[in-house]
Amino acid sequence: MTTKRIGLTGGIACGKSEVSRRLTAAEIPVLDTDQVAHELMRSGTEVFHRIVEHFGPGMKNEDGELDRRRLGEVVFSDEQALNELNRMVHPEVVSRLRTWLSEQTGTLAVVVIPLLMECGLENEFDGVLCVWSPEEQMKARLMNRGFDARQAESRIRAQWSVDEKAKRANWILTNNTTLPDLYKQVDTWIRNQTVPE
Repeated sequence: MTTKRIGLTGGIACGKSEVSRRLTAAEIPVLDTDQVAHELMRSGTEVFHRIVEHFGPGMKNEDGELDRRRLGEVVFSDEQALNELNRMVHPEVVSRLRTWLSEQTGTLAVVVIPLLMECGLENEFDGVLCVWSPEEQMKARLMNRGFDARQAESRIRAQWSVDEKAKRANWILTNNTTLPDLYKQVDTWIRNQTVPE
């Protein structure tokens, strides 16, 4: 049996994590590349040393780990800095996701990649699933997470527009009402993917 490889993307604060949780609850294997990137950036790793060397020791917390919020402030307000960070982290993330996909044996395997289209990774997958929300909801959710309006907007602007991502995706989940409604869409999508052809 061939595993159908799905790339899950969407805008920041659109609900990718909720979709991942629902997929995991349905026993579909999910790899979150944000978590992979976090592991790669832990203190003592090669990527960690590269980041500190480039962005300075001020990027470290008191516990010696990266201050991700401070690093975010720098890279989300400076496109060149963001590109530099991506160059340090992305090749290893892509290598890890390829290895993970090659090990999957079930019907479906899903990889969550916020920057899937920005990085031109569509060809790694058999299809792309996009989680969409209106921009004002994305901003409100980010502000609920403790970002101010400027920080929220800079994070939204650092990615392609969610409308553009939705246009290029094979399937769209709309997250602009309730969580139960989003879960219902995920369940329907799973059923449609697992029906024998």
